Amino acid sequence: MNKVFTSSWGQLEKAGSNVGDEAIFASQVKDLSSIGDIQIGVMSAVPDRTKKDFNAVSFDVNEGRLRAMSSGVRWADIVIVGGGELAQDISSLLYTPYNLHPLRLARRLGKPAFAWSIGLGQGKEIASWTPRQLRKWLGYCSGITVRDKPSFDLLLDLGLDPNRVKLSSDSTFTFAGNFAQPHNPGDILGVAIRNVSNRQGRLLPLEIRRKLGLYREPDVSTLRRKWARLLDDHLDSHGGEIRFFPFHTGSLSNSDDIECEAVMALMKHSDRATVVMPTGIHNFMMKIAECRVFLTVPLHGAILSVVTGTVPISVPYASKGFRFMEEAGIPNLTVDPSSDQWDVELLSLLDRTWMSSRDIAQTLAVKRSELAEKCAINRELFKKTCL
Repeated sequence: MNKVFTSSWGQLEKAGSNVGDEAIFASQVKDLSSIGDIQIGVMSAVPDRTKKDFNAVSFDVNEGRLRAMSSGVRWADIVIVGGGELAQDISSLLYTPYNLHPLRLARRLGKPAFAWSIGLGQGKEIASWTPRQLRKWLGYCSGITVRDKPSFDLLLDLGLDPNRVKLSSDSTFTFAGNFAQPHNPGDILGVAIRNVSNRQGRLLPLEIRRKLGLYREPDVSTLRRKWARLLDDHLDSHGGEIRFFPFHTGSLSNSDDIECEAVMALMKHSDRATVVMPTGIHNFMMKIAECRVFLTVPLHGAILSVVTGTVPISVPYASKGFRFMEEAGIPNLTVDPSSDQWDVELLSLLDRTWMSSRDIAQTLAVKRSELAEKCAINRELFKKTCL
């Protein structure tokens, strides 16, 4: 039996959840389990749940994340980093070094390593020293799969071996076959919003800055009112209902459930809106699949929409959102939130998309199938290079 440690679920908290991280980990469990006799280990703050839901060995982060990571690497025969955005220096300058640390430990202990369906920040999202670190530590990996073309091109530009770097898709597309097509949703608008005002390129993560009293909460009331007005206008025009989906809850970042509740409280049609709390990734995805259109700020809101057959409209806070919509063949369903009139543009796009959603979903189904096929590259390259 091969023991494989993956760092993909390192953000899970006792009092919170990160849907994107859980979706990535669940997809890795599915793919790794299909290969052969593999025991999976992962960092987690809720070991009992991790064992029950995924039959995985937990390395408890409650006594320290770096300590749990070190224990996991020592335990493993093979070390995986990713999936997800492996490198970006906007939320914290410690984000990229932390994500690369399993590779440092693996090299020190002589363990083989693999990078699974990773993304990389672009341009000003990565610090001047980060490319050198990526070249050094990803260069140690036996194989690397990358979920979008700009990230793939960046690694090749850094001089990594093209025989070991392959363009795949986000690992969660391994679940695409779980959702029947054609898609036939009701008149439900899914909404995933997020307060990203903490992304200031500081050294320390938000949770630590708050504990040290180094962070002053900005006033986001104007932004919340814009979201509330937009959603009320949609209900006035098209009826139906709103479902809010908080993708991140807990203290590691601004908690999406707090933002959802705040916007809903400002809506005149709040009686036609509900919040769908995360209670397991598969149930969460089923609820997304029931939506006709899905407005999303978080990246995995767009990804899981396409996985389930729902039409996404993305309002990305980072390049990874724009990159995915390009990979999915729907860059025209994106609104840049830096625009002064983003809310006006978004409402207009939502009106058009809502009326033509069934036609869009049929077209999107072709690209969805392509991304699901490319997702198999993650599993196949790992099997070829590490087993």
